[in-house]
Amino acid sequence: MSTKVHPATSLPATPHPFPIALSQTALLVIDMQNDFCHPEGFCGHDLGADLSVVSAIVSRIQSVIEWCRDRDLLVVYTRESHRSDLSDVSPSKQLRYTNAGYPVGTRGNMGRFLVQGEPGTALLSAFKPLPTELQLDKPAQSVFIATELETMLRDRGITHLLLTGVTTQCCVLASYRHASDLGFYCLLLEDCCAAFDPNEHQAAIAVVQSENGAIGWVATSETLLAMA
Repeated sequence: MSTKVHPATSLPATPHPFPIALSQTALLVIDMQNDFCHPEGFCGHDLGADLSVVSAIVSRIQSVIEWCRDRDLLVVYTRESHRSDLSDVSPSKQLRYTNAGYPVGTRGNMGRFLVQGEPGTALLSAFKPLPTELQLDKPAQSVFIATELETMLRDRGITHLLLTGVTTQCCVLASYRHASDLGFYCLLLEDCCAAFDPNEHQAAIAVVQSENGAIGWVATSETLLAMA
C-alpha cells in the first residue's frame, strides 16, 4: 500500500455529512459472485430472480474501485461460501436457508450453492482483483464472522469503510452494522448496492438513515467520485 497521505474531509451524506479520511479508508465489495449476480448463477437461473437491479450496480462499483485504486485505497472483495463438507454451516443458517428454499450445498446450474471452489461462488468476471487487494471467503452474512478482516484492517490503520455489494438488506447491512459496532466509520453507497426486491433495498437504506444518524451514513457513488 502507498504511504500517500490524504487529509480528512467532509463528504455530503445523509442524514449528516460523513467525516472521511482517505488515508484510513478501505472499500468493501460484498458478495458480487456468480450465484447472486450472474444470470446463469443460482439466484438467476435456478431461482428465477430478477437480476436487473443487481446488474445495474456493476459498472458503478467498477468506477468506485478505479477511484479507490487511483488513491491507493485498500479494496476488499468477499464471497459468501462454505467448505465442501459444509462443516462450517451452522444448523441455524442451514435451517434458515432451507426454509427460504435454497439450502447451502444445493446443486445448481453453476455447481453447489455457496460452496467454495464452485463456479457459482467465483466473483463476476467484471471484477479482477489486483494482487495487492484482498479476497475473503466468509461463512456468514457479516464479513467479520470467521474471517481475519478486522485484524487486516486494524493492521493497516483503516478506520473508515465504504460499503458496496449484494444484497443490501442481508450481507451488506449485516456487515455495515457489525463494522459500526466494531467502531469503524461506515458509509453505505446506496447506488452501489442492490437487492432482488427493490423494496427490500429501500427498507435497508431507510434503516441506516433512521434515528437521525444514530445508525450511520448513506451517500451515492456520484458524490464520492466528485471528491478531488
